[in-house]
Amino acid sequence: MKNLLLLFLILASLLAKAQDSTTYVNVALKNGNSVSGQLLHKSDAEVSILTSDLGTVMLPWSAIESVNVISKQEIHQFANPQPTRYFFAPSAIPLMKGDKYYQNAYFLLNSIQAGLSDHFSFGGGVFVPFALFITPKIGYQVAPKVHLGGGVLFATSLIRDFNFGVGTVYGSFTYGTNEHNFTVNAGLGAVNENTGLGSNDYQWKFASKPMFTISGMTRISKRVLLMTENWIFSTKTVNYDSGTGQYVNTVSAYNSLLSAGARIVGRRYAFDVGLLSPTSSEFSAIPYIACNIKF
Repeated sequence: MKNLLLLFLILASLLAKAQDSTTYVNVALKNGNSVSGQLLHKSDAEVSILTSDLGTVMLPWSAIESVNVISKQEIHQFANPQPTRYFFAPSAIPLMKGDKYYQNAYFLLNSIQAGLSDHFSFGGGVFVPFALFITPKIGYQVAPKVHLGGGVLFATSLIRDFNFGVGTVYGSFTYGTNEHNFTVNAGLGAVNENTGLGSNDYQWKFASKPMFTISGMTRISKRVLLMTENWIFSTKTVNYDSGTGQYVNTVSAYNSLLSAGARIVGRRYAFDVGLLSPTSSEFSAIPYIACNIKF
């Protein structure tokens, strides 16, 4: 009896090890499609996967954007079509060459971004009817699950005689995969400010303190990822004497814009929904909705 029990335990252990050795992956292709299944073989030339509908598929590395280990339950889910950005803030994950996406938020904010190489993308858009902006970006994978990058955000007014302009140069650090990651961006902003009371002259001035974004996303189901994006920036408040109207002082302080929500994904689209809450005023929750299309 003891020998039979010992044999049973040995067989159970071997079976568990055999099950543990099975690896399931999601392979994101450069053409925007993805293939999921059991990893059979990986070499310097190709990756072989056993799929439930296509059988064994051999994919050359030249066609592959990324390979991510997943659970068996995740085989039939769509890959995240927008790992390069959160609600608006970028990650350091680059847009691949030839990939493009369009975003519309609030029916007023329209933007497009295109991958000119596997490490550099260029885009821009318009916030109708107020501003025009551009968003060049670079990104590199420097280690497993580690990306570094940076870029520029520049916006200027579309309204004549309204001398509006803002910009920032930033660097990015992202840790994680396309499905589960977090990002820290740090940048130095600049504003096109009036040189003095009653003057028509404007001058670009860099902020004395950096600004930051802290963002993250994680998949919780086949079609849903949770997201958060939080902006931290310095603002200046000019104080005047209420009686005389004379200048008293200028106070600088950090404020933030917090957000949380979800991304609902398909093969080439994503809908972002969430709530925005500025901390500089009394608590308020502003609804956010955007549509993203990858093409």
